[in-house]
Parts: sequence; structure tokens; C-alpha cells
Amino acid sequence: MNRKPVVYIAGPECFYENGAQLAKEALALCEKYGFEGISPAMGHPLGDEIDFSKGKAHAARQIFNNNIRFINHCDLVIANVNNFRGWEPDGGTCFELGYAYTQGKKLYGFMADTRPCYEKYIGNIHYDAPFWRDDNGAFFESGACNLMISGPAQIIRGTFEDAIKKAAKDFGLQEAE
Repeated sequence: MNRKPVVYIAGPECFYENGAQLAKEALALCEKYGFEGISPAMGHPLGDEIDFSKGKAHAARQIFNNNIRFINHCDLVIANVNNFRGWEPDGGTCFELGYAYTQGKKLYGFMADTRPCYEKYIGNIHYDAPFWRDDNGAFFESGACNLMISGPAQIIRGTFEDAIKKAAKDFGLQEAE
């Protein structure tokens, strides 16, 4: 019997009060579309139990090590690359995508707003052909997110479910009845 492809679910959902519920919903969608899901927010048998009694730095290292172990085990990553605490994706999610890329994993990112970066920037911009620039003179990339994310990852406009549907199609899987 062939094993199901394994999805690592990346994103800042774990920081929200309803993070566990969001993770459960994503895991259910993984199952629905023929994948096994791993959500760092929910733990996994491959991971160690996090020991917060030894301090924040120790717990952070355990979380990091677990997430690396989870990514190594997966076949693909589906990442929430929506703006987080500003106008760019969560830094941890970006790291996870980069690490997964170095491990040869298939990458998908989803975002609700796929307008070019300069249209989403909250601040003053001006056009200096051929670029849009901020007040510091730095130019904006023309894509929906930084090219170091959109280059290796397929960016899907929409939700986690939209991204997992695309992944299921790419992996030749069918939605469960």
C-alpha cells in the first residue's frame, strides 16, 4: 500500500487564539484531498513534547527542531503567505519555505491579495521608471510577494483549501467522497 503524500502546513495561524481550530480544519482538508497533514500547531508523533519549564529559549529550540523534522518528513509544504504584522508574510513561514526548498520539497503558497507588492504597501511610494519606490528609495518587486517566495513556490490566490486542491491535482489525487 502506498503512503499518502505528507503536507507540512506552514503559516502564522499558531499565533492566533483560534490557532488550534484553524490547524484542525487544515488537517481535515488534507485528509479530504488525500494527504496526511502535519501542523506544528497540533504536534505530531515525530515531534518531541515541548518543555516550557526549562525556559523560553529551550522551548523555542525544541519547536524549531520539531518543525525541521516535520519538514524533512513531508513531501510538500502549503504555506500561508498572507501579510502578517505588516505587509509581508510571517518570517518563520518564509524560513520554512526556504528550508523546504533546499530539501527538494514541492512548495505552494496561498494569499488572499495577489496584487503587486507596491499596491499593498502601507506608506508613501513614487514611480521612478521602471520601478515603484518607497520613501527610502528602495524599489518594489512586481509580484504579489518577494520573488524568493514566489520563485520556488506556486502562489495561489485564495485559501488553504484552494492551495490543497491545486496540490491534489498536481499529485494526481482525488477528493474523498
